[in-house]
Amino acid sequence: MSKFPYKVLDQYVLRTPSKPLNVLTTLFQDKDISEKQLKDVAGDPFFQEALFLASPLLYDTLLKWLEGNLNKDKEEKLKISLLKYISRMSSRCTPFGLFAGYSLGQLEDHHEIEINEEHQYLRYTRLDMQYLLTFSQYISTDKKLRNHFTYHLNTSIYKTGNQYRYIEYTYPGGLQRVHHIEAVDSSPHLEYIFSKASGGTTINALAGELVQYDPEINPKEARRFITELIDNQLLISNISGSSVGEDYFTSITRVLSSAQNSYSENFTEISNGLSQLDTKIPNSISTYYTLKNKIDGLGVKTDPKYLFQADLSVTAQKNILDKRIINDLQDGLDMLNKISFISEKKDSPLLENFITKFKKRHEEREIPLPIALDNELGIGFGIHTQIIPGNHFLENLHLPLQRKRKDEIKWNAASTLLQNKITEALRKNLKVITLNSADIVENTDEMWNDIHDTFSLMVEIVHTDQQQKIFFHGFSGASGANLFGRFCSSDSLLKSHTQHIIDIEKKIRKNSVIAEISHIPESRIGNVICRPSFADYEIPYLSRSEKDAEFQISPADLMVSIRNNKVVLRSKKLNKYIIPRLTTAHNFSSNSLPVYHFLCELQNQGSRYGLGLNLGLMEKKHKYIPRIEYKQCILKAATWNLSKEDLLIFSKKNASDEELFDLMQETRKEWNLPQYIVFAEHDNDLLINLDNISSIKMLADTIGNRDSFTLKEFLYTDEEQLVKRNGNSFTNQFVFTFYNNQKLSAIKNAK
Repeated sequence: MSKFPYKVLDQYVLRTPSKPLNVLTTLFQDKDISEKQLKDVAGDPFFQEALFLASPLLYDTLLKWLEGNLNKDKEEKLKISLLKYISRMSSRCTPFGLFAGYSLGQLEDHHEIEINEEHQYLRYTRLDMQYLLTFSQYISTDKKLRNHFTYHLNTSIYKTGNQYRYIEYTYPGGLQRVHHIEAVDSSPHLEYIFSKASGGTTINALAGELVQYDPEINPKEARRFITELIDNQLLISNISGSSVGEDYFTSITRVLSSAQNSYSENFTEISNGLSQLDTKIPNSISTYYTLKNKIDGLGVKTDPKYLFQADLSVTAQKNILDKRIINDLQDGLDMLNKISFISEKKDSPLLENFITKFKKRHEEREIPLPIALDNELGIGFGIHTQIIPGNHFLENLHLPLQRKRKDEIKWNAASTLLQNKITEALRKNLKVITLNSADIVENTDEMWNDIHDTFSLMVEIVHTDQQQKIFFHGFSGASGANLFGRFCSSDSLLKSHTQHIIDIEKKIRKNSVIAEISHIPESRIGNVICRPSFADYEIPYLSRSEKDAEFQISPADLMVSIRNNKVVLRSKKLNKYIIPRLTTAHNFSSNSLPVYHFLCELQNQGSRYGLGLNLGLMEKKHKYIPRIEYKQCILKAATWNLSKEDLLIFSKKNASDEELFDLMQETRKEWNLPQYIVFAEHDNDLLINLDNISSIKMLADTIGNRDSFTLKEFLYTDEEQLVKRNGNSFTNQFVFTFYNNQKLSAIKNAK
């Protein structure tokens, strides 16, 4: 493989906050924020609508404050909360409601990005999946409506011996889904019904089939039998949830419209109401409550916090980047690749453990996937399976292993290089660590073969110290489409961009079948996991599929084996190797069912999960790490890993505002902290001004009970930045999608 086998798509995605940075910096320009200043910003109708969608309760508290009806204690807490949301709306780029959004841009021959006025943004409003799934459960018990629904087999069903095993679920606490593994003995009648329900059919049709099959059963008994299968979730209706395909609200509306019922007309009115919200920005909050009253009239009342979801496209008059920036992107990727390659690499520990156990038990035999992953009959997968066993609790109670705490750093060429660089920089009091090509002498030019076929690189283009720099966040995941999937149901342009990425992957993997994983782990996760269908095939798991039966691959159809120490997945009916794909950015490793977790892990088998400069445990060994750069690329922002003891503001209880300010200035001098810093936790960033009392209070509140925390430098130090509106600058994140052109060309040339 050549030195750099990837090409970048001409189209990119720009992510920005909905407000320019000066909204926050103007608030922070003095030593403290006056009540009038805060009320002016909080009184903005656009901000109020965004706040209502994020937290209706906080919005109600804001109104009380603006009307002068809030006590002092609650007022102080409210001001801090408002500041956090204002910071979110004017400095953080990750799309979230009306606080931040995205737009599509084009690589051309110059830089020109001008964001539109807020009323020209595009928004997409829908009902929350929490409400929709609750509503579908509610109407699924309606005896009259049941006659109009079609039913298909629970997609988790598999047969072992003389039993069928499957997963059923409940929502005992409202939000969290609890799964139970159940079993039912096979019988000729059950086998017959399963064969007739495989393509989806009605209760009356199934009851009629059962009477025909066994004339000794009368219609009433047959219907009771079918109803029992439905009540025990062996049969699932076409009103049940799906994470892949058309918008779920649209799907429910379509099903209800085919049956004569009172819901259909109401759903049409609700759909029109949602569409009306999207015709303008901002909207009156009373509009939401009018719509909520109509929704509540359907029979399921819910908290407005779990009722509406909105996505935002922060549109631009011009959205153009000079394509010469690709050279800088390649420089950064090249260095990240070299550092990553000389680090120790290995597959997921869970997959490695599965392979070891599978080989020991089955050697090279093929085993049905559900049986292999069954915690009682097979190997299982993962530690926290979130499955409650039927009647075998004590037999399957797993005691956690006593693990030794691992604080030691595992040294390799990369960690040795970076540790030496950090030590030298601290000794010389340098603010920037500069990496050079000569720092890594090993020949890594050919080492791109374990990177995925496509990937989407996230960077920020910043102007700092009168220079343009590219701040690398890196990339992760099995596909360049993952970051976009959830936004594609309502945005046709972004959907086309995403489909283009998937089509490239299909061409590169033409000898295998890419199959989309369809599963909803919990109701609210549906808001970020639901997306259109991009692949020809689908693996539905505890999820309804809209595809024809020939394009559905049930987990029971999948066979797993180990070849050359790698997991191989094959479809029996297609007799082809399957590449599972989750085209969305869901953290699937958290509390997932074994089948879903396994299929998602399999996406990254044999490949590096991504590229990015992560110092791991070495990070916590240093209180301060200077910025790390390579050429025009910032690979890591300057970082302070501090504890509460390091901040003097925690040394004195009930300090006055002036004392708080003075203590922070002492801390700034001790740690050489800049005026603006970012409180960083996972991917959540909060911009702080250490020269502003209100902002210092916000920092103290955010730290809360944490013993340690991370601060990072804020890189937008120059007044002029690339992304602007009427001279006011925006923070930014650019997402560039790369594809392996060398593999694609080889496939084309092989024809």
